[in-house]
Amino acid sequence: MKSIAEAFPNGVCGVLRTDNAEAGFQACLTAMEGGVMTIEVTKTVPSCFEMIRGLIATTMGRYPVGVGTVWDPGAVREAKDAGASFVVTPVLLPEVADACRQEDILCVLGALTPTEIYQARLAGAALVKVFPITPVGGPRYIESLNGPMGGVPFWVSGGVKIEDIGAYLRLGVKAVGLTASLFPPEALAKGDMDTIGRNAERAAQAAAHAVGD
Repeated sequence: MKSIAEAFPNGVCGVLRTDNAEAGFQACLTAMEGGVMTIEVTKTVPSCFEMIRGLIATTMGRYPVGVGTVWDPGAVREAKDAGASFVVTPVLLPEVADACRQEDILCVLGALTPTEIYQARLAGAALVKVFPITPVGGPRYIESLNGPMGGVPFWVSGGVKIEDIGAYLRLGVKAVGLTASLFPPEALAKGDMDTIGRNAERAAQAAAHAVGD
């Protein structure tokens, strides 16, 4: 099983949601080239496990790739067989955590409230995905959680802007998930890889500056 640092080497994770698998595949490669070092392919993407295999093969395994929006434990075995580095749920699902433990794959459980976050850690989550983070206060919410829950390894996603990456990483967040801010739906629809590449470069720079501060 990969460690958190191995799975999220620069703390930025591109989260792909699209109905166009071909455009999505190219978008992921473009994001990787731009400096986004980790990708989550959600199960809502057509042939998501085949895409994961393809991304790993094309990049010769240099970039961690995981599967997200996992609701059922059975998908954990499929993720492991595809070579995924981690599994992400949208909500608190202890049964998925159990399956991840059996398959020896890093588990990220979705949670929002302090109680859910605590329960996610008890269930065996290596990372707790605070989702959706933006509507509940963004970095200020994480800052509030860090008081009583300092030391919990957080992933944040849900409306995160590239401009907020630094604030999250400086608060100790281990992974910042970028969906529409990295992969704008209109860019995916048009096959506009230049925009996605520029977004990836901005995200990577933001992460690097946060580490350097």
